[in-house]
Amino acid sequence: MERLTLTEHLTAARMARHWVCEHCPEEHLPEARRWIAELLTHELVANALAHGHGPLTLSLTHDAEGILVGISDSNAAIPALKEQTVHATSGRGIAIVDALATAWGYYPSHSPAEERSEVPDWDDGGWPVLDDDRPGAEESPALETFPEARTSPAGPGPTGKTVWFHLATG
Repeated sequence: MERLTLTEHLTAARMARHWVCEHCPEEHLPEARRWIAELLTHELVANALAHGHGPLTLSLTHDAEGILVGISDSNAAIPALKEQTVHATSGRGIAIVDALATAWGYYPSHSPAEERSEVPDWDDGGWPVLDDDRPGAEESPALETFPEARTSPAGPGPTGKTVWFHLATG
C-alpha cells in the first residue's frame, strides 16, 4: 500500500488526482478508466477538505482486479448520499462516487495526525471486509443515517474516518 499525506491546501485535490494516476500501473487500471479514478479521488479529497480537518492521508493499493483508494481525515462524521435536486449547488460528490465506483464505503479510524489507524480486515484480494457490527458494513452504506462530527475524541476510540472506493479494471 502506498500513502501520501496532503495538507489542507487548494491544490490538494489536484495533487491527489495526479498521484493516484502516477502510482497505478497500466495493468491495474487501463488508461480509459483513469479519468474515473481521477474524478473519484478528486471528489473524496474535496469532501475531506470541505468537511474534515487536519492533514489528509491518501492511500492506494492495487491488484489484477483494480484499485482501492482511501482518504483519511480527522473528522469522524461520515459522508452521506444526499437526494439531488436540479437547483442544488453542492452535495453531488458522494452521488458521483456511488454512481461510478465498483464499491465504496468507510471505516472509523484515528486521525491521520496520530499516525495510527483502525483498519478493517482485508480479504485475500486486498479489499476491506467490514464486520456486520461496524458502521458502514451494510450493503448500501450511503443510505444510512450517519453520525455527526465529533470535535474532540471521546476517549481512545476513533477520531476520524477513512472513506474508500474500489474501481475495477474493466
